[in-house]
Amino acid sequence: MKPAPVPIAEKLDGGDIAVERGYESWKRAKIEAALAQARDRDAMIPAEEVWRRLGFER
Repeated sequence: MKPAPVPIAEKLDGGDIAVERGYESWKRAKIEAALAQARDRDAMIPAEEVWRRLGFER
């Protein structure tokens, strides 16, 4: 039986878990950098090239 999904707010909040100092700011910076990179479509590797590199050519 599959466990019930954990709400996203609980995952991001961390709950009672002891968080190392600076981890939250690092995590936020990492996510913001990834979102900025995703918005720059010209810098992305074309899907065809990714498939070819992984050996999944169509």
